[in-house]
Amino acid sequence: MSWYDEVRAKAEPVFQEIVGHGFIKDLMAGTLDKDVFGFYVNQDTLYLSEYTKILSNVGIKCYEAEETQFYLEAATGIIEVEKALHQLFLDKKYVNSEVSPTCELYTSYMARIVNTYSVEVGLAAVLPCFSIYKEVGDYIIAHQINKDNNPYQSWIDTYAGEEFADSVAKALEITNKYAATASPENLKIMEEVFIKTSKMEWMFWDSAYKQEKWSI
Repeated sequence: MSWYDEVRAKAEPVFQEIVGHGFIKDLMAGTLDKDVFGFYVNQDTLYLSEYTKILSNVGIKCYEAEETQFYLEAATGIIEVEKALHQLFLDKKYVNSEVSPTCELYTSYMARIVNTYSVEVGLAAVLPCFSIYKEVGDYIIAHQINKDNNPYQSWIDTYAGEEFADSVAKALEITNKYAATASPENLKIMEEVFIKTSKMEWMFWDSAYKQEKWSI
């Protein structure tokens, strides 16, 4: 088994919590409240503005030029894809520059890991945003019965699409390669950060479902 296969098996309970969450269930049914989705898309915009920087930083730490290029292109590609989705779904009334507590936590955590730890640990930290979104997209496509009349179908199709699948496959390939030569200590940290950022994916959807605000 590859490193990813092993750690993904350990993260299965987290994935089941994600696809069982009300946000994903309502999204799949096409019944997700528009205000909830608007809140989510706005926070996703704020998240991705930081995630692209984090991807660029982890790419620069890679040893091979091709790997660096992949993460730099992934960063710019995310901007273009998300820009198109946000133009479709982000109504002006939902635009807000205040980052939610969960969004702040997630991006700050990844930035700290990428900037503080070895390249393989950084790769593990950024991976769930690739792999979980693909799995969620695939899960919804496999289980939904309303592909022709779901108002969120364009969002679903983006993450279940072939182009995104290719990007995920490349990220998995690179991370597995670095894991193959990582020290036992770093392998342990890789697993910890992968599971933690997987949990933060659940937290991000949960915070959107609640339209999370700062308590003070």
